[in-house]
Amino acid sequence: MQTSNRELAEVFRFLANALEWQGENAFKVRAYRLAADTLEGLNEPVEELVARNALRDLPHIGEAVDKKVRQYLVEGTFPALERVKEQVPAGVQALLRLPGMTGRAARALQERSGIEDVEAFRRAMEDGSLQREKWTPAVREAISKAVEALQLPIHSS
Repeated sequence: MQTSNRELAEVFRFLANALEWQGENAFKVRAYRLAADTLEGLNEPVEELVARNALRDLPHIGEAVDKKVRQYLVEGTFPALERVKEQVPAGVQALLRLPGMTGRAARALQERSGIEDVEAFRRAMEDGSLQREKWTPAVREAISKAVEALQLPIHSS
């Protein structure tokens, strides 16, 4: 089975979001996001780069990411990914996978509005309760992108 560059980018973006939700070091979170962007922007399959030992020649791909990519290509997972899957509630994981959603935004939604899954997010958008909150620009942007991805109507109360 061949892994698409996009799939791999989504894995690293999810990892970054989950670590951010957990309060992990911002530099680590940023490193995984940048690696995800690099992987998504590749013009050739990641497997070809790995086969040529050229993955680490790319920007934002260091030893740790290279190792995780190689392990993912063989096993479909790696220990850091499994750890966050065990530690982050399933509903929050689904929120973190929404396009544009960040760990910080998911944490804010959870703490301020009690939103812990996509269905609760959907209900809050439909009943207008999210529009009543004063969010930071970054959280507003994450909410907006997630709404767009879910193709939700925005209702205000």
